[in-house]
Amino acid sequence: MVPLLLSSSLQGRADPAGSWAVALGLGLGPIAFSAIAAAGVAPFMTCHVFGRQLMRLPLSRWRRRAHEVEHGDATRVTPPARLSRLERSVARFLGSLDPLETVLSWWEKERVFQVRSLVVDLEYSFRDVALTGRILAGLYVLSAVLPEHWQINQTPSWESEDRLSLAADGRFRIWPGRLLIDLVGFVLKQRSRARQSAEPASE
Repeated sequence: MVPLLLSSSLQGRADPAGSWAVALGLGLGPIAFSAIAAAGVAPFMTCHVFGRQLMRLPLSRWRRRAHEVEHGDATRVTPPARLSRLERSVARFLGSLDPLETVLSWWEKERVFQVRSLVVDLEYSFRDVALTGRILAGLYVLSAVLPEHWQINQTPSWESEDRLSLAADGRFRIWPGRLLIDLVGFVLKQRSRARQSAEPASE
């Protein structure tokens, strides 16, 4: 029931040449998780404890579909990597959740998940200059209604080319005990709804 402080950082960039990169980091005390994806680079996730890397996992490991690999004149299909029992259990658990409904459920409840600060820096431009203007106006309107500890800084460019740069830093307070209890209740409720909707269909 004791709250924990979670820090996060998101960096993203895309330029007209088609190159792009996204990096996400989460920190909880001495533990840090990061996930990185970029054009031409297989996405991967790492875990550090006290600055020391404990693991590095390719995110493509969880792809379900097989991949076609050209081998000489023939094309063979390689099955996806075999998942451990723990990975299969986590995948089934996450598959039973509605992501949007789950986040909104936690967001609306106090003393489960709380945003302490959130700062977003945006630099962007588009070939359609009118689109750049609409996004500029929309973000100004959004900034006016956000809570005081939320901040959006934007720097539009009128270069008539598609370019985007995003940086977001957040500090959050999480009550893990209440979050776990709420999550278990949420999953049981969703499974009950699924069984109830399946019964009339089977009849």
